[in-house]
Amino acid sequence: MKNASLKLLYGEAFRPPNFQEMFTTNQPAIEGNKDLDPETIRTYEVGLSYQFNKHVTSSVNYFYNDIEDLIVLRTAESANEPARFENFGDAHVQGVEMETRVDITKDNYVFMNYTFQNPEDNHGNDLPSVAQHKGNFGMNVHYWKYINTNLSTFVSGTRSRKDDNPRDDLPAYALLNLSIIAKEFFKTMEVQGTVFNLLDKDYSDPGPMAIPDDLPRPGRTFFVGLSYQF
Repeated sequence: MKNASLKLLYGEAFRPPNFQEMFTTNQPAIEGNKDLDPETIRTYEVGLSYQFNKHVTSSVNYFYNDIEDLIVLRTAESANEPARFENFGDAHVQGVEMETRVDITKDNYVFMNYTFQNPEDNHGNDLPSVAQHKGNFGMNVHYWKYINTNLSTFVSGTRSRKDDNPRDDLPAYALLNLSIIAKEFFKTMEVQGTVFNLLDKDYSDPGPMAIPDDLPRPGRTFFVGLSYQF
């Protein structure tokens, strides 16, 4: 099938413990652990993509991630002792990714992708703070040879809490991002301007009980870049 392609992927990676996880001291609530091992991950993926015609291309991937030596903050058994970072158990994440791109004219297209993932620990329990559903959709418009505009929306599903956290799950949210690239107006120079969280959405990442309002994420953020190829 000349319009189809199959891929099989395998990868390995690791994350060493950071400075806070290893060396936090003189803190009544949290204690570092200099004996931590790195987190490790093995990834397996199989994917199929198909070009239906000159305009539409779609793909679907199945992935499985095997994570070992997760670094977590363990609550102490005694209220008089600080919580401590430890390597605690393993995790397994499997899921499906789907993507479609529709080319309208050269460099003008719409795109969408969706991911479902099911993260579990080594006892089969769902992992907290991880969204099972997430996706992107948007469009790329090259209306002038010097200017390219990309508008995209990132959507995240709800995220659950730890078992000992009685608060409600964090709600789903969506972020709108806009990027404008100016190129070919002066030799190989390229100027890019990006606005992340264009609508200044107020959202947070899960935080411990000691932080009632969780961990706030950035509001509207601007980025400007300049590149020149010699």
